[in-house]
Parts: sequence; C-alpha cells; structure tokens
Amino acid sequence: MNRPFLKAGYVGALVIVLSIILLIIFPSKAPKLADGFFTPIIAFEFIETPAEVFQMFVSTDGTVRQTMVDAMDLGNQLDFIYMFLYSLFLLMFCLKCAEISSKKYYYIGAVIALAVLAADALENIQLLGITANLETGDFKQHIAWLHLFTWIKWGGIAAIFLVLFFWFINGGIFSKIIGITGVLSFVSGLLAFLNRSVLNEIFGLTVAVMFIMMILYCFIYKYDTN
Repeated sequence: MNRPFLKAGYVGALVIVLSIILLIIFPSKAPKLADGFFTPIIAFEFIETPAEVFQMFVSTDGTVRQTMVDAMDLGNQLDFIYMFLYSLFLLMFCLKCAEISSKKYYYIGAVIALAVLAADALENIQLLGITANLETGDFKQHIAWLHLFTWIKWGGIAAIFLVLFFWFINGGIFSKIIGITGVLSFVSGLLAFLNRSVLNEIFGLTVAVMFIMMILYCFIYKYDTN
C-alpha cells in the first residue's frame, strides 16, 4: 500500500499556508461592495463597472483609500506564487489520476490547470492595472479583460472538479462526498456566471472547500500496488 497523492498533498499544504497568509493580507471588509458580495477580493475579481471600482476604493470626498489599495496590491502580488502552487496541485492530482487509472481524460484536467494558471496571471495584471489607474479612472479596458480572465480561471477550476468527479465517485464515502461537492461547485459557478450575486460568494466557498477536502484526501488515500 502506498499514498500516490502524497507529493501533491505537500504542495496542497503550501497552498493552505499561503491561503491563510493571503486571508490576513487582503482587506477583510470594505465600506461598499457590489450587491451580494461581502468578501472584498471576490467582489474585486468579479467587478463589472467603474462605479463599483470607485465605491470600493475611493471615498465620497474623492480620496483614494490608499491603505485598502496597498493591501489589495500586496495580496495580488503574492497571489502570483499562490496561483502557481494551486495550479501545480491540480496538475499533479490530475496526472496521478491518469497514471493510476490509465484513463486519458484526466489529462484534460491537467491541461485546464495550465490554462487556469495563465488566466489567473492575466487576471492579476488587470487587477493591478485598475488600482494603478484609480486617480485617472482610465481602467475600463482592464475591467473588460478582467471579466474574461476571471471566468476562465474560476470556470476552469470548476471544470477540473467536474473531470475529477469520475475519480472521486468510485471511491469511499469521503471520496464520493468530494466528487458530489465538485459537481455542486460547478453548478454554483454556472449559476453565478448567469446571475452575478451572492452566488459568486457561494461559488468561491465551494471551491475553497473542495481544495481543503482534496488536500486532505492526498494524505489519507492509499493505493494497493499488489
């Protein structure tokens, strides 16, 4: 018996550590967010109009909330490390599923993981571009690109969960719970795409739960090589 996902689990553990660091760095609240949102970084990633940007980062007297901008920028700069780690985790997990099962469709998840990494990097460039241009208000193009890259990233992650459903559903109770949660994450993401609202927050929460369960799975799953 061995633990084939252990190396992925170690990467996943780093993802959890950096997640905690980012939770501390990113602003935990904002004076005004778009309807349905309560997490500033989630609201920022799914922002749609210049008015929503200004209500988040600029006071009513026209003063930029620099402390909030600095915290958001620092978090997004560190996020380049974070995106590499979580994408690597998903990549390693999918490749191991393909190796163990000999099912080639798990390679689809691995390819999507690379696309997610690229989209997340481009997303961050747009986020940093928006905050860099708060004084001039010249960030409409950044918002347009942000919408595209944000949904490629989040949609890609949900798509990976859907691919991995076929792995998890054939396992034990905990494995099946992960698989079903992955499907729920995909569905909540689809609904959030169709109707930006608190559903985006729910979608983000299901993704976080999926990562935690998958990382735990890496340390407890055993495979009989005999």
